[in-house]
Amino acid sequence: MNILVTGASGYIGSALIPELAEAGHSGVAVSRKPMSKLPPDWLWRNRAAVLEVSSQAGVIPQAVDAVIHLEVKQHVYDPTRSDLAEFEAVNVEGVKHWLDWCDSHRVSRFILFSSIKAVADSEECRDENADGEPATAYGMSKARAESLVRKWAQASHGRAALVLRLAVVYGPGNEANMFSLVEAIDRGRFFLIGRNDNVKSLVAMRNLLAAVTHLIERMQPGLQIYNITDRHSYSVCQLAVMIAKVLGRGGTLRTLPLPFAQALAFFGDAVVRITGIRFPLTRSRLKALLESTHFSCEKLIKTGFRHPQTTEQGLSEMIKWYRNSKPGSERS
Repeated sequence: MNILVTGASGYIGSALIPELAEAGHSGVAVSRKPMSKLPPDWLWRNRAAVLEVSSQAGVIPQAVDAVIHLEVKQHVYDPTRSDLAEFEAVNVEGVKHWLDWCDSHRVSRFILFSSIKAVADSEECRDENADGEPATAYGMSKARAESLVRKWAQASHGRAALVLRLAVVYGPGNEANMFSLVEAIDRGRFFLIGRNDNVKSLVAMRNLLAAVTHLIERMQPGLQIYNITDRHSYSVCQLAVMIAKVLGRGGTLRTLPLPFAQALAFFGDAVVRITGIRFPLTRSRLKALLESTHFSCEKLIKTGFRHPQTTEQGLSEMIKWYRNSKPGSERS
């Protein structure tokens, strides 16, 4: 297939394109930021140039078979008004722009990278039938995006859409949530809050890339939704112990009593409100740390998919990169 990838210069896009090329696909990498290192049969195009023209001729020399939509305004713990506006502009209106582009260019396959945050929180393990009001503004924006894709797929016979609800992504090069956890444990700054037996679903980058190339070949008319997670999910405590052992820090971690953590979070909110300075622990961050985001990937497995990595293998690969990326270390 000839595939157009939006948001191609981001963390996932820059890893996904070589994987698609390896699977035999050609395509167009679309982003605001120029990309010079692309596989053979792949070319880069500026986002504005692609969206503004009424014809592909000259800008995209070959008909597009599918669009993979990666553009996103990422989740933030304490969103400002500016963040809320970006959630709407990027995560909702951005999807609409590309669906309209598909209509104009007769593209009948669309893959949306969504999030497990697009459905309501629950202490139970959830499958793709999960619903309910998302708990965050980011999640609400992803839920609205999913709704747009659903309507697009249902509007014309033969259209095929995939909605991929990603768990927290981790791997080499990712300096987001899991990187922060690894760094905190490595520096002795991490504390368990109470028992921390709440479960968090994650997905290693290798597992994510393998799932995308697996599913894109199996697209059917209509809308299909898949949770993209590692094969097994673990509690925060289990993950922290796993990371500590890989780091060589032993399996014993310090624990902070919940009432003390709650008091510290209130203090953190006050610091942010008065000074504008970010504080390590606020009520929103404490809530996120204590909530369960447990999702099943059994539907994905039933398609014949096999995860190339376990969570421990994925974390080990990430920690190897983390060690080599620290100041004074040689990068691998």
